[in-house]
Amino acid sequence: MFDECAPAQPDRDEVERLRQRLGPLDPRQVAIWRRMTPVQRLEIAFQMYDLALGVVRVTERRFHPDLPSEEFKWCVIRRMHGDLSLGKAHRVDANE
Repeated sequence: MFDECAPAQPDRDEVERLRQRLGPLDPRQVAIWRRMTPVQRLEIAFQMYDLALGVVRVTERRFHPDLPSEEFKWCVIRRMHGDLSLGKAHRVDANE
């Protein structure tokens, strides 16, 4: 039976493209990650996301220094998610 909550399995081409982008794995780094608990790995993922969010906020503010706060937030969200359509329906027309 199909479970809608189950994650979709990536196809082999997608996995191979990702392997090519990553390049060869460092066995020492793999050993370090394997020794970590799931909580430790998750904490690192949160730290990486937080770092990326900070970088996006700084760069977006440099590109758009006068952007109103609400639109700036949507700019950051669109960048972080890689989806330029996010929040477009929430835009307020300045002429209204």
